[in-house]
Amino acid sequence: MRKILTLPFFLLTANLCIAATLSFECKFNLEATSSGLNKQSPLFELRFISDDEKKSAYLMGNNGSAEVKAIQNAGGISFVEITTSGNVMVTTIAKSGEAVHSRNAVMQSQLVSSQYYGKCVAK
Repeated sequence: MRKILTLPFFLLTANLCIAATLSFECKFNLEATSSGLNKQSPLFELRFISDDEKKSAYLMGNNGSAEVKAIQNAGGISFVEITTSGNVMVTTIAKSGEAVHSRNAVMQSQLVSSQYYGKCVAK
């Protein structure tokens, strides 16, 4: 009898833990800069992990990982990264999966900005 009661409790607890963590895999195929539009080949890829229980979110990209701020609204979620040099990067994902990643930076007193358009899949 004890084994029978333990299994449902374990399954319920496992589902609650899984629901608290959400992952997004994003692929961006189009870049917009002051020079115009460019197709990305290979695709620009980012991955986000959001842990509601710990109130934390992380970005995994081609330059390693960084803690980001997750901001949810009725239509989707945005992830905001402030780099060590103070530059701001924002990725917004709509519930449809459409996404935009914006880079806003000042490097050597020059404005460097770009936007990438693509899709994200929740895992």
